[in-house]
Amino acid sequence: MKFTSFVKSSALKRVGAVSLTLALGAGLVGCGGNGAGGAVAATVNGQNIMEQTVTDYVAQFRADSGLESDEAWGEWMVANNYTPETVREEVIEYYVKQDLYDQAAAEYNVAVEQADIDEAMEQTKAMFESEEAFKEALEASGMTEETYIETNLRPRLMESKLAEAVANAENGGGDEALLAQAQSASDQFNGAKRTSHILLTAEGDETDEALQARAQALIDQINAGTISFEDAVSQNSQDSGSAAKGGDVGWNVLNNFVTEYTDAVAGLNKGDMTASPVKSEFGYHIIKCTDVFEVPEGGITSLDQLPTEFVDALRNMQSAAAGQNFTTWYQEYRENAEVTVNPMPEGLPYAIDIAPYQKAAEEKAAAAEGEPAADPTAQGAQAAEGDQAPAEGDAAGADQAPAEGDAAGADQAPAEGDAAGAGADQAPAQGDAAGAGADQAPAEGDAAGAEGDQAPAEGDAAGADQAPAEGGQAPEQQ
Repeated sequence: MKFTSFVKSSALKRVGAVSLTLALGAGLVGCGGNGAGGAVAATVNGQNIMEQTVTDYVAQFRADSGLESDEAWGEWMVANNYTPETVREEVIEYYVKQDLYDQAAAEYNVAVEQADIDEAMEQTKAMFESEEAFKEALEASGMTEETYIETNLRPRLMESKLAEAVANAENGGGDEALLAQAQSASDQFNGAKRTSHILLTAEGDETDEALQARAQALIDQINAGTISFEDAVSQNSQDSGSAAKGGDVGWNVLNNFVTEYTDAVAGLNKGDMTASPVKSEFGYHIIKCTDVFEVPEGGITSLDQLPTEFVDALRNMQSAAAGQNFTTWYQEYRENAEVTVNPMPEGLPYAIDIAPYQKAAEEKAAAAEGEPAADPTAQGAQAAEGDQAPAEGDAAGADQAPAEGDAAGADQAPAEGDAAGAGADQAPAQGDAAGAGADQAPAEGDAAGAEGDQAPAEGDAAGADQAPAEGGQAPEQQ
């Protein structure tokens, strides 16, 4: 929903940190709820959305965005392909969606508990350097902690819980579904290997031959017992991400390593270390196999038989599937709902005549191109009547979230037709990576991580709290 997402994303970006956008998302501070009395803007299965609620919502948006004057408001609408009519339509649809979520939550016996809110708040605050930094971000976004919870956090949690309930009711879910997934993937899991490595790279003008010799000498020291593998990692490895975890880079079935690394791992048993350094584009690797998973005789009968990382990867895939199914479910739920939108009344404070601002914008554009401006009369009249709704998928300004049907921001509630879940908390799409280490970007493809904190590679979905640590390298992965 472009209109509602514009103000918070832009306000947060003014603070100057992308993590703030991920943390707070794009919920607009509005009056919320369905006011008593006055004109009815729309009804949702008999429940009223009051015209005053919509008007207050727009007024709050204008105040937060510095668009309180008619001139600023008119210029903003023209610049972002809006009319007063399309603004009203989007705000009404926002409330329609919230009402449908509430009604569906009652049907599926779903509720957001205080414990859910407390946990989510802790996770959000953990993204900031301090409590003060979090409060500053809220203030810059025109929110208090209470309004953030009610306009952003609680709706996001409700959507997530509702998506889970729908998935369980219609497609099966929970641990039983995870176990079925694990059983179907047993051939892939069987023989999986977990490895650690030491990465050595050239120092100064060190030649490749000298680097290889230095790596071999370290292998010889480890084999002789002069130094342990773990100490060799901490003292020598140039892969800072894995070095912080004793060199661990996770399971090979959950990561796509470079070919040379993969080939070397294939020949190792548990406890084995490569007899010679393995060269790749990143340097020389000393690789040790730390674990091997074998499917138990009789097959996988319990999730407890699997490494935690396997279960986490399956759960991420399940969450992604639930999000996709929820999108389809909501579209059908919306189509079957009795939604009536009443005609727009006259005299609304935000319903200004935008024709003069359209004309000014066209004259400015024509002057920049050195051409006379075209007659804007007909176009202006149409826009004033609401016939120029923005094209589906158009952006609503540089800082805006995508339009309906486009991907939603990290903490935003997706617009109609978007995937469920709130970005920072969204699981990767089915088959996408859920990473292994904060500083280890998996290769392009569908890697899923060992520790759950690895930044996905290009093209994969990243969680809000999966930003790579500074200085991280990924030498062992494509």
